[in-house]
Amino acid sequence: MKTLNTVVLATIVAATGTAARADLRVGAINWDCSVPATTYFGGFATRSLGPEKYRSRTPYYAQVLGSDKIDFPVRSLAEYEREMRYAIDAGIDYFAYCWYDRESERLPCANAVVASANRHIGELTQARQLHLKSPLRDKLGLCAVLVTCHPYSDAALRELAGTMNLSCYEKVGGRPLVACFMGNWRQTVGRLKGFCRAQGTPEPFVVLLNDPGRPRPEEAEGVDAISAYSSNAPCSTVEELFDSVIDRNATRAQVGRPVFPFFTTGWNPWPRIDNPVPWTSYARRTYPPSPTGDELMAGAAAMMNDCAGSEINANPA
Repeated sequence: MKTLNTVVLATIVAATGTAARADLRVGAINWDCSVPATTYFGGFATRSLGPEKYRSRTPYYAQVLGSDKIDFPVRSLAEYEREMRYAIDAGIDYFAYCWYDRESERLPCANAVVASANRHIGELTQARQLHLKSPLRDKLGLCAVLVTCHPYSDAALRELAGTMNLSCYEKVGGRPLVACFMGNWRQTVGRLKGFCRAQGTPEPFVVLLNDPGRPRPEEAEGVDAISAYSSNAPCSTVEELFDSVIDRNATRAQVGRPVFPFFTTGWNPWPRIDNPVPWTSYARRTYPPSPTGDELMAGAAAMMNDCAGSEINANPA
């Protein structure tokens, strides 16, 4: 699996109840831009993680070409299954893939930066396509994260509705799990639900990803649960980072919707500050160092203990 400290992996702890329940499920968000440097997204990813000082955050399969240069190979199914086995052995139950159109077509979009990236968006679907081809999908499930600034084609949402019927697709109470960003999520989810009805797919269980803190009640109207995609609280130590994760989970519970408790393996975007990408930006400030393994385990335990004794426990997803 990608190293715990890599910028393309955050972790969601998606519980169907409290920490004490045996049916707790753990999912890991997968935004996989580990494609060759000659591609659009791979070019930015290899420049961001290329410097020697970021080597500990480079995925294990990267090719180191020099002190400040890396590349990512085109991975085969067998090579991707190695990552899947790492996840299975670590106790991860499913990958939550940022879901995009497989075809890099010119989708209508008013935002020029997003429109430019959309022409190459198919590059970000390679991991999920390999996942669906693997027999290991029965041991490591998957679900979709809808990136609502992406103008999904009908073909992409129709394909997702069909994928939701697979046994490997993560379900909550028999309903396929789909997370979505804030923004114009109602229109995107509404279109997806229409394709689900047409294919006999159960209505999706919708989780709204909100950062920071809680959404306004009217923003959460119509969703089944609330969670987060990342933790960008202003802090400079690992302890402050994990404290903010616990505080924000509790804040989300105040909206009155079930909460999927969120946990992060770290938040330090300096690779992208040193080597910017066009689709986002970050403040030039001090960020927490990468947590150690012991710090990660202690932080996760503290979060789950807090969930078990808080309002989050009263709203099991």
